Amino acid sequence: MRVLLLLLLLVGFNAWSNLTDLPSTAQSAYPLDTHFRHEATIPFSYTVTPHNDIDDLLASDPLWHQHAAGALNLGEVDNQVWLKVVLRNDSLTEVPLLLSVNNNLLDSITAYIMQADHAILTVDLGDSRPLMQRPIKHEAQLIPLEIPGKNQTIIYLKVHHHGALNIPLSLWHPVEYLKYKSKFNLIYGILAGFILAMMATNFMMYSFTRRKYFLHGTLLLTSVWLLLVHLYGFGYRYLYTDWQWMQQYGQSILVLLSTLLLIPIQRSDILPVTPSSNVDNKLKYLLLIGSVITLTCTLLPISLAMKLAYIFAIAMVVYFCVITVFAKADKLSHKLVVVSVYTLLLISLSYQFGFELGLLSGALLERPVTYLCSLFLCMYVSYILAKQYIAEREAHIKQQEHKLAKTRAEDALLKEKLIIQEQAREDLESSIDERTFELQVTLRELEEKNRELEKLNMEDPLTKVKNRRYFDKRLMMEVRRSRREQTMLSVIMLDIDHFKRVNDVYGHLAGDHTICAFAQSIQQHLKRPHDEVFRYGGEEFVILLPNTDQQGAQEIAEQVRQTAAQCAVNIADATIRFTTSAGVYSAIAADTQNPTIFTDFADKALYEAKQKGRNCVCTYQNKQET
Repeated sequence: MRVLLLLLLLVGFNAWSNLTDLPSTAQSAYPLDTHFRHEATIPFSYTVTPHNDIDDLLASDPLWHQHAAGALNLGEVDNQVWLKVVLRNDSLTEVPLLLSVNNNLLDSITAYIMQADHAILTVDLGDSRPLMQRPIKHEAQLIPLEIPGKNQTIIYLKVHHHGALNIPLSLWHPVEYLKYKSKFNLIYGILAGFILAMMATNFMMYSFTRRKYFLHGTLLLTSVWLLLVHLYGFGYRYLYTDWQWMQQYGQSILVLLSTLLLIPIQRSDILPVTPSSNVDNKLKYLLLIGSVITLTCTLLPISLAMKLAYIFAIAMVVYFCVITVFAKADKLSHKLVVVSVYTLLLISLSYQFGFELGLLSGALLERPVTYLCSLFLCMYVSYILAKQYIAEREAHIKQQEHKLAKTRAEDALLKEKLIIQEQAREDLESSIDERTFELQVTLRELEEKNRELEKLNMEDPLTKVKNRRYFDKRLMMEVRRSRREQTMLSVIMLDIDHFKRVNDVYGHLAGDHTICAFAQSIQQHLKRPHDEVFRYGGEEFVILLPNTDQQGAQEIAEQVRQTAAQCAVNIADATIRFTTSAGVYSAIAADTQNPTIFTDFADKALYEAKQKGRNCVCTYQNKQET
C-alpha cells in the first residue's frame, strides 16, 4: 500500500510539473542564496493571450517569449499579458523576498504563486482595486514571497492596463527594500515638503494680503503637488485610498489643471513679460477650452483621456513659449528665464507622455525628471509672486512717504506764513526768497548746460562714441584700478586698412560713413558695462577692456576684425568694403604715472599687424614681463 501511494504521488507530481513548466521549458530559474539582497532586473518570460484564468492559461500551452532583463514594454495591448518568473533557492534555509512591479500606475495585477504543496496563492494588486486588498499596504506594487530551501517557485503575473504597458520587475530582500524605501521616502518627502511649504506660504500671503495672484499661485502649486504625489503613489496611499476613480483619472485631470492654472499668472503683470491685449483674449478662450476638455476627460476611456490631456497640455506650454518670445520685456534675460521655465515644464510633460505612449520604459520612480522640473517651476512661481508683492509694497511705502512729506511741507509752509505775519520784515524776506529761488533755477540751468557741455566734450561728434580726451581720463582711472586690485587691463588699437584709398576713390563723405559703420560694428561686440570703445583719431579706434586677460582681448579683437571684413557700406551706387588691423596689449598696471604705456604697446602691436599684411590681430609681448 505504501509503495502504491508513493507511485501515485510521483505520478501526480510529474503531471503537475508538466502542467506548470511545459510552456517554459526553455526558461532557466533565477538562482538564490542566503546572501541575496537585491536584483534590479530579473529574467522572465511572457505571453499575450485572451485567457483570464490561470487554469485556462496552463491548459492552453501558450508560447512563452523570453525576456532576459530590463522593463517589458509592449505598448498598448488589448489582451491579458502573462509573465512567468521562476525562482530557485539553492540554500537550505527559507529565503523571504519581495517581488516589486516598479510601475505603481498599472491598473490590474494578479499574482499566482505556485506553492510547494501544489496549491496556488492568489494576490491582487493594481490601481483599479482598493489599497486594503493589497498584501502589503504600500504605494508600490509589492508581492511577498517565501522560497523554501532547495526548492523552486513559479510566479505567474496577469497584467491588464489601459494604455501603454510598461512592466519593470525587481527582486528585493525585505530588509534591503526597507532601507531603499526609507531613503527614497526621505529624499522625496523633503522635496514634497518643500513644495508644500511654498504652497502654504502663498496661501498665508493670500490670507493676509488678499492679492489674487497669491491665490492663483497657491492653486497652481497645489495641483502640481497633487500630480507629483499621484504619480509616486502617495496620493493613493494617504489621500484617496478607496477612490479608484480618482486613481484612474487623476493623472489626466491634474496634468490639465497644473497647466491651465498657468494662464491666470500668464495674463497678470507678475511675469517680467507683458502679453498684448490680443493674446490676453486668446488666453481667456484657451482657459475656457481647457476647462471643457478637463470635464470631457472624465467621461472618456482612461487611455484616450490620458492622451488628450497630455497633447492639450503640451500644446498649451508650447503656446506659452511662443507668446513669451513675442511679448514685451525690459530685458532679454527676462524672456530667457520664462522660456527656460516653460521648457522644463515641456520636458516634464513630454517625459510622462513618452511613458504613456510606450516610447519610454523602465522604473519611473528612479528617474526624477518630472519631480525636479516641477520643483523648479514651483520655485520660480513662488519667487515671482514674492517679488511682485515686494515691488507693490515698496511702491505703497514710497507713496505714503510722498504723502507724509507733502503734509509736512504744508505744515512748514503754514508755520512760515504765521511767522512772516508776525514779523515786520515780510516784504524783505519775500524778496530774498524770490532772489534765492531765481538763483537756484539759474544754477540748475547752468548745471544742466555744464552736463551737456561735458557730454559734448567727451563724445565724438561723428561716430557718437567717446573721444580721445575722455579716453585719457578713463585710461588713467583703469590703470589705477588695475594696480590697486591687481587685475588685468587690456587695450586694443584698431585701424581701418587703406582708409586713404577710400577717401581718394569715394570721397570724404563716404569715408565718414565708413568710420561710423566701423564704430557701430565695434560696439556690437562689447557686452559688459565697463567695456568701451573710443575714437582715438581719424580712422583709428581704441577699445578699453578692464579685468580682461590677453586671450579674452584677442577673441574680441578677432570678432571685430571678422565683422569688419563682412561689413558693407552702401553709398549711392557703390558698395564699400573694408578690413581692419588690431593690436592688443594686456597686463597688470605697474606704474600709474605712465598710463600711456598701454596705448604705446598696443600701437606697436598694431604696427606689427600692418607689417604682416593687414587684416589681422597681433599681440604685444613685453620682454621685461616675460
